[in-house]
Amino acid sequence: MPARSPMLRPLMEDFREFEEPVEEGDGNIQSLALGALDNSFLVGDSGIHVVKNFEHGIHGKGVSVKISGGGTNFTTPKKALLMRAETNMLLMSPATDGKPHAKGVHQLDIETGKVVSQWKFGKDGADINMRDITNDSKGAQMDASESTFLGLDDNRLCRWDMRDRHGIVQNLASSMESPVLEWTQGHQFSRGTNFQCFASTGDGSIVVGSLDGKIRLYSKSSMRMAKTAFPGLGSPITHVDVTYDGKWILGTTDTYLVLICTIFIDKDGKEKTGFGGRMGNRIAAPRLLKLSPLHSHLAGDNSKFREGRFSWERHLVTTVGRYSVVWNFLQVKNSHHECYKNQEGLKSCYCYKVIPKDESIVASRFMHEKYDVSDCPEAPLVVATPMKVTSFSVSSQR
Repeated sequence: MPARSPMLRPLMEDFREFEEPVEEGDGNIQSLALGALDNSFLVGDSGIHVVKNFEHGIHGKGVSVKISGGGTNFTTPKKALLMRAETNMLLMSPATDGKPHAKGVHQLDIETGKVVSQWKFGKDGADINMRDITNDSKGAQMDASESTFLGLDDNRLCRWDMRDRHGIVQNLASSMESPVLEWTQGHQFSRGTNFQCFASTGDGSIVVGSLDGKIRLYSKSSMRMAKTAFPGLGSPITHVDVTYDGKWILGTTDTYLVLICTIFIDKDGKEKTGFGGRMGNRIAAPRLLKLSPLHSHLAGDNSKFREGRFSWERHLVTTVGRYSVVWNFLQVKNSHHECYKNQEGLKSCYCYKVIPKDESIVASRFMHEKYDVSDCPEAPLVVATPMKVTSFSVSSQR
């Protein structure tokens, strides 16, 4: 490992910090739903806390949405998905048997704080489960007319439609039966895919990570067969992200991040991505992003990598125990970067910066690119722990 591995700093010197505690009575933060418009949302034990988006980060408006309606008690969802110009949110809670799969979603009207529908997943008259849901495309949450979203289970990839086939919107208040979501597109694989996580690009193409470490790319027009499949490195993919243009993929495993370039030149000399054509033997070697042994030890017992994500432009961020870890994206993807010079085989980058917190971190996310401002080269980074939310503005001094 390079001798110039970064030393632990109490705070990154090129970040400006703004910290705010969670209000009493709101419960512990469990997840973070960052909005691209006026508000973001902290999903907690007792409800959803609404915070205001600013150019320097997020902070509270003093508004909490206590979930009501639908005749159901609020249980902390494992997934909160913004929809319909961020006026609605889909809440997906895991099944009560402790498995990560869910039988349906609650549709929350954020302005009223009421569950307006409870949808069940069904196909061919039978109830089915989903492991994960996501928007049709990056940015789709800002579409006011959006009524479809993507679903993933161990051997299923599909699109769900919330419009009732009979044109009647069913409301929980007037119906004992949850309306069944309409399966509009997708494929149920026979066995063995073991899908774990997925994400969509700006045009609606889909990347899927699997238990065996494989990462598959599906075009927006077909969910039946992957255009490209990147072979696994032996570790399960627990989270996956993709850039808006689909040119780079970031897979998360328990012990490292894997960065993959999807660009290749086809037989006609045209530049394509692996979503639009079959890469075959033109797949470039991935880059691995790892922690030094010191930081792996200091991160704490629960030091698994979680939810590696791209910012919209310049950085990669992941959560490892009590650390948020940030890499410079431009540096990592540069094949002449110093870290790679004396390495054989797969190249690993240890050039990162650490933001330590006093307790385990729930989420580390960069805000939407619209919150880039003239004196900052990047939108703020938001780091949530169970009882605090901290926003970091990136200084342009360096």
